Parts: sequence; structure tokens; C-alpha cells
Amino acid sequence: MRNKWAMRSIPVTVLFVVYLYILTKIILFKFGHVDLMFLLRQANWAIHDMSRLHYRLDMANLTPFRTIAENLRSHSVYEYIQLYGNIGLFIPFGIFVPYLTRGTKLDTWTYGLVFILSFALCLLLECTQLVCSIGMFDVDDLILNTAGGMVGCVLFHLIVRVTSPGKTAAAAR
Repeated sequence: MRNKWAMRSIPVTVLFVVYLYILTKIILFKFGHVDLMFLLRQANWAIHDMSRLHYRLDMANLTPFRTIAENLRSHSVYEYIQLYGNIGLFIPFGIFVPYLTRGTKLDTWTYGLVFILSFALCLLLECTQLVCSIGMFDVDDLILNTAGGMVGCVLFHLIVRVTSPGKTAAAAR
């Protein structure tokens, strides 16, 4: 049983790495060329010019639900894409984590793990945007991305239940 899961997990792990690459490309590089040296140069510049970092922090949205409320009020297609895109981007993350950690039981540990990892990954990406001056830090992105991870976790557990009724979730794999 363990070897069967290991054989399935290798391609899923590869897909997870590809997903993380695409996520980084979308959030940090806005679909452009992925250039890690650019990030290092930007971070180095920010560290040597702290006033620049303070300016970026002053422009950041640190008020929860402000951007979300503005997006909902605007009725703009772009704003709706921003809003729901932030959720959608992290749904796969919420599916990959329980699969790769074999957390197929509906338990608080699995949901807690997805919550913490979704929040931590998003916080890392938001802070990278702030420090490297390649986007705006927005606390609402933390809320929406983490919610997306949780939606993915719920979807994963629903899929496990639907595809293997009567079996234990662990035996479904």
C-alpha cells in the first residue's frame, strides 16, 4: 500500500513544484520572465535604502477587508478577477497539501496545516513584493489566498469522499 502511494506521489510532487513555479511567476513576475537575480538585486537595493522600504510600507494596505470591499463595490470585471483570482490561485495549494501529507481524514490537523502553510506562503510572497518593490503588500491578499487554500482543502476532502464511498480515506489511495 505504501509503495502504491509513493508511486502516485512522485508525479503529484512534480505537479506541485510546477504549480509553485507558476504561482511565483504570476504573483511576483506578473506573468513575465522569472528572474531570481532581479529579485536579489531589488532586495539588496531595498536593504541599502531603507527609506524606500518605509515608503513602500506606507503605501501598503494593512487594513483588513478594505481592498475586498473596494473590489466588490467597483463592479469592474478587472476588480472581480482580482478578487476571485486571489482565491482561485491558492485552491490547488489546498488540494496538494493534504494529498502530499496523506491528510485524507477530515480532521483539524489537516485544515490547520493547510491554513498555516497557505498563510505562510502568501505572507512570503507579499513580503517579497514589498521588499523587492515589485508589487503592493495587501493584507487582503493574505485573507483571500488563505481562504483559497482552505477552499482547496474542503474540495480535496469532498473529492475523496465522493470517489471512495464506504472506504476509509487512507485506503482510497
